[in-house]
Amino acid sequence: MLAAMRIAPTSPWLVLAVVLTVLAGRAACADSPPSPALFADCRGERTTAPTVILEAGAFGTSADWDYVLDDLALGGRVCAYDRSGLGRSPPRPGGKDALARADELAAVLDQQGESGRVILVGHSNGALYVEAFARSHPDRVAGVVYVNGVGSDALDEPLLLADLAEERRTANLAVTAGRFGLSPLVARRLTGQMDLRGPAADAKHSGLMCLKCLKVARDEDRLILPGLVVVRGMGDADRRIPTVAVIGALRPEEPLAQAWRRAETAPAGRADRSWILDMPGATHVSPLTRDRAYVAAAVAWLRGLPDPDVRH
Repeated sequence: MLAAMRIAPTSPWLVLAVVLTVLAGRAACADSPPSPALFADCRGERTTAPTVILEAGAFGTSADWDYVLDDLALGGRVCAYDRSGLGRSPPRPGGKDALARADELAAVLDQQGESGRVILVGHSNGALYVEAFARSHPDRVAGVVYVNGVGSDALDEPLLLADLAEERRTANLAVTAGRFGLSPLVARRLTGQMDLRGPAADAKHSGLMCLKCLKVARDEDRLILPGLVVVRGMGDADRRIPTVAVIGALRPEEPLAQAWRRAETAPAGRADRSWILDMPGATHVSPLTRDRAYVAAAVAWLRGLPDPDVRH
């Protein structure tokens, strides 16, 4: 635009005025850059029950929740979303740690017009983002469900810290495979584990074909271990938030599975109202597909609880 303007050399004050105007405009934009909207898949009608928000785990997107979305939509409104840089969401400025993802969740609620308290459901590493949000915004939370969840209580279990470190190495391998053109192999493997069908399978697969997306997911995973420390440092969780732990393992008698059980059930043990749901024979991802009835039961229980006056 400036190149198209013809300004006489004898008008230095006019030149200065134009430059200052442009710089002021740029500064105003820098102060409040537009935030691109994140993709959210919302289903079901609004009812008197709280809206349910689903948070996916590592390398996960809203597509992971396709079956669960349909189930929960029968009882009210439910939304799953893609974190920034993943799936169908654009990149956004900011970090990828637990606190940044909690802030992002708050932005999703605002974007969807959710001014009341919501029920949060976090699977795997997504549980840490749910925990961070519940600790920082307790007045916006009607209840939480941790599904085979990774939370700050993992810090008390050395076996789990080693397990999470191994997961971080696996995440690095996924990006290395992508760099060598093997993204289709990664996508097929992770999509197949989810047993998704139709558009959800296509969305999951395409989201893993993107090397930038794999890097974002890898970077999220790298920040899980330090995120455990950060979230614990936020102080005690609000005991008044009803909490459900949905847990399951193929070999529950093994020491690693027992360590996970202790960490996964700890938040429910601290809550005033809680429920622990065991899923015999479940895998890590089966609660999203084959064993999703347990998630539906947990949400139904939370939806049926009275709205406590102490939270107003």
